[in-house]
Amino acid sequence: MAPSDKAVHIFNGAHEFGSTAVAFNPAGTHVVSGGHQGDVKLWDVRRHKLLAEAKPHEGAVRAIAVASQSLFATGADDGRIVIWNSGRILSHPTSTLVTSLVWFQGKLVSGHEDKFLRIWDTSLAEIDKLELEDGINGLTTSGNQLAVALPNRIIVMGADFKTRKVLDTEGATPHDLQFSPDGKRLAAGGWFKLHVWDIASGQHQSIPTEHGGLLTSVSFSPDGKHIVSLGRHTDSAIRIMDTQTFNVERRYQAHELCGAMIRYSPDGRWLVSASDDESIRLYDLSQPYQPR
Repeated sequence: MAPSDKAVHIFNGAHEFGSTAVAFNPAGTHVVSGGHQGDVKLWDVRRHKLLAEAKPHEGAVRAIAVASQSLFATGADDGRIVIWNSGRILSHPTSTLVTSLVWFQGKLVSGHEDKFLRIWDTSLAEIDKLELEDGINGLTTSGNQLAVALPNRIIVMGADFKTRKVLDTEGATPHDLQFSPDGKRLAAGGWFKLHVWDIASGQHQSIPTEHGGLLTSVSFSPDGKHIVSLGRHTDSAIRIMDTQTFNVERRYQAHELCGAMIRYSPDGRWLVSASDDESIRLYDLSQPYQPR
């Protein structure tokens, strides 16, 4: 086993029966997390302190989308979407579980298992919905681009929600689809491999990794120079790779159970990860790397 560094802080028991989703606020000072039992919590990154908690869902929280310091949304297995707006909480049920959420062109967009892409305003009024060919695995945005992950293809849409390009996944199901910061590439986890697509050419790279199973979550650094991956099966480890060579530059100790989600902070200093082991873990990338 390769030497690995460890988290600077672990919120043990953050979410009973498993932590399922995490997201930073735009300042990188706070983390929003969701759990298997539908609870949502707000954490202070630097003081390692729980600031607030609520239980707006009856199922596992699968998606958190942060728009600003005072506006974010959560979606869960119970099909409910919740918007948190300056302390005001709005809730709307849907007919099927929510797999993904993003803010796009001032609107909230939700992906669902029932093949529908739903579009909401900030008061949670449904503006429109689009039926796609299959259940939606993930959503990601960059500027006026919205990318939608389906089990065997990726659809890239414009600001008008019209299809601009369809990318072939060559049989790989994209997990946790993410745009690169410059909007030119897409990345997603797969079984044992990291998958990367060039949007202009449509070229697909399938990159072997050190993970012993599914890469359940990936996240680009804000400068686009690195991508971090989190394993789910077998290893649940964390690897930071260079985005040109895909060589591993940092390794972090595995969670005790399956990994769920990992994210860079907007300033690139921090990583936060969530896991079935009920923890939320913080990693300070400004500190010297000390693999053990």
